[in-house]
Amino acid sequence: MKTAFFSILLPGKHIPEHCGPYKGVIRCLLGLKIPEPREKCRIRVFDETRHWEEGKCMLFDDSFPHEAWNETDDVRVVLFLDIVRPMRFPLSLINDLLLKLIAASPYVQDGTKNQRKWDSRLDELFAATVVKNQ
Repeated sequence: MKTAFFSILLPGKHIPEHCGPYKGVIRCLLGLKIPEPREKCRIRVFDETRHWEEGKCMLFDDSFPHEAWNETDDVRVVLFLDIVRPMRFPLSLINDLLLKLIAASPYVQDGTKNQRKWDSRLDELFAATVVKNQ
């Protein structure tokens, strides 16, 4: 596994079409909190549109164009996993090397910096809320 986090999509939000940078991983999305009506909380990968279901996974190739919608009044939460695509030797070695190069790239490093800033703001907000409630 390369990546794991909770993907939270607020009510009425849309993640515009995008593509992953590389075919070396398979994306798995596990529905944890899916608002009703489920049909309004969906993902499109290439030319197929599906909706999430709680407790069920979706697997897809992140390098295909995809986008997601939450056209409900509640929050959608999925567990987001990137799993290294199984390959035979020597392709597995090449895949590992390319994934390490991608991890060191500005594309990923900028995202990591942004995540750290976001985490810091959340920590400050949490600390302020705790102090306020004491």
